[in-house]
Amino acid sequence: MEGLIKFLKSFVYAFNGIKTAYAERNFRIQTIIGIIVLVFSFMVHVSAVERLIIALCITIVLVGEITNSAIERLLDFVSKEQREEIGIIKDLIAGAVLILSFMSFVVGIWIFGNAFFF
Repeated sequence: MEGLIKFLKSFVYAFNGIKTAYAERNFRIQTIIGIIVLVFSFMVHVSAVERLIIALCITIVLVGEITNSAIERLLDFVSKEQREEIGIIKDLIAGAVLILSFMSFVVGIWIFGNAFFF
């Protein structure tokens, strides 16, 4: 029984993490854009596989943003002072999220472009 309680508590912690992420402006913006794109995918002619790819891209971007926020908070906790090394690490993880977002945008253009023009 104790194992089940720990297992269920892990879901509570995970949902708390998502709630904390939703407090971040970028996460909210990306969530709203993701919902709009997903709804749009049902309004135009895209296949179920393409819709799944869109959902996967949205998920990857949101996970990247949560990871970015977690690393930034950890680094702020480790050192309150401005350090070049910490700035570089923050830039790297932000760059990773930018790459994820850009590639998801390219995938969206490809899928929706095919739906409209082919």
